[in-house]
Amino acid sequence: MNMKSSFTFCSLALAIIVGINGCARVTGQPTHTATGPTGTVSAFLTDAPADGVVAFSIQVTGVSLVGSNGVSTSISRGVQEIEMRHLQLAPTLAFQSNVPAGTFTALNMSFANPQITLADAHGNITILNANTTPSVHLSNFVISDSVTVALQAAASASLAIDFNLRQSLQQDSRGNYLVTPAVSVNVITDSASDQNIENAEGTVVSSPSAGTVNVQLRDTGQIINVVTNTGTLFADDTGPSTAVVTGQFVAVDAQMQSDGTFLATRVDSVSPNPPQCFSGVVAGIIQDPSSNPSIEVVVQE
Repeated sequence: MNMKSSFTFCSLALAIIVGINGCARVTGQPTHTATGPTGTVSAFLTDAPADGVVAFSIQVTGVSLVGSNGVSTSISRGVQEIEMRHLQLAPTLAFQSNVPAGTFTALNMSFANPQITLADAHGNITILNANTTPSVHLSNFVISDSVTVALQAAASASLAIDFNLRQSLQQDSRGNYLVTPAVSVNVITDSASDQNIENAEGTVVSSPSAGTVNVQLRDTGQIINVVTNTGTLFADDTGPSTAVVTGQFVAVDAQMQSDGTFLATRVDSVSPNPPQCFSGVVAGIIQDPSSNPSIEVVVQE
């Protein structure tokens, strides 16, 4: 039986067979400071899964747009370690930055340190990286994909970056994996659903004004500006609530607006205590030789 979903577990009674850290770790690096008229570029990341892979994490070491004049402008915040497997369920905002107005013709991405988590039919977990046997190695550290982005001053543009895990993995006769990132980039034009975030978990880092909070996403480390209004539903473990505060863990459903902010339809308070409550991706339901079922989960904490 194949079953995929995303939700939050708050019970220890389930037989969980894998827990993966899906939280992004971001390390600082020098960033390009835009001068003159600028616009906002947002990039949403999705994934096409590969059979048998429970989790796949990789460091994105840089993302930049290449202008028609050949000048590259960074849109990333530093080195971001991202777990790709859960992105088949819904896109996440991976990168957002103010960049100089102009025309861009390509997007470059660089990668490092891939890691694969596998589960067999009996629920046995194997984690592979560059130091294991079998191992995982990158064959291509930098990719470039053509895209045409015409960004006006004070305007915004959105990109959909699809990391096709199925096409990115090759395995040799010894079980070693070779990762050749298969990435395609498209401009999001008229599909509002492609600019949604669903059940996006993060931490409220500040509240600059009434009705707005800045949330740092767990899976990419990106900080987004979330706007709430009278139509936003707030909830916690006990039922409806009224607002959120700095330091609170939340899960957000929201739609990106033309100014790059996210208008929230729902904001749920999430327990920060991983032993009692965690969220993740149900990758499948498997049975042992005695026909006892187990749920295969990638925990995104």
